[in-house]
Amino acid sequence: MSKIIFTFSNDGNLFDVGKNNKVMIIENAAPYKDELCDIIEENKMPFEQLKSLVESWGGKIDMLLLSDLINCYKKNS
Repeated sequence: MSKIIFTFSNDGNLFDVGKNNKVMIIENAAPYKDELCDIIEENKMPFEQLKSLVESWGGKIDMLLLSDLINCYKKNS
């Protein structure tokens, strides 16, 4: 069964459609939210470098495919 995935911003606007969309989950880095948003929006560094930065702050970061996240959710619900 194939899936169609729509993602939306908080204001309800369509953000993206696609099967290769990725999701970053960042924990314990809330004080650095603005800096992280700037880095990610401007694509300033590769993921491995971003991971090292977040870990240096005592945080954790994971990146996975949105389709994998949905499949796991569907399997467990």
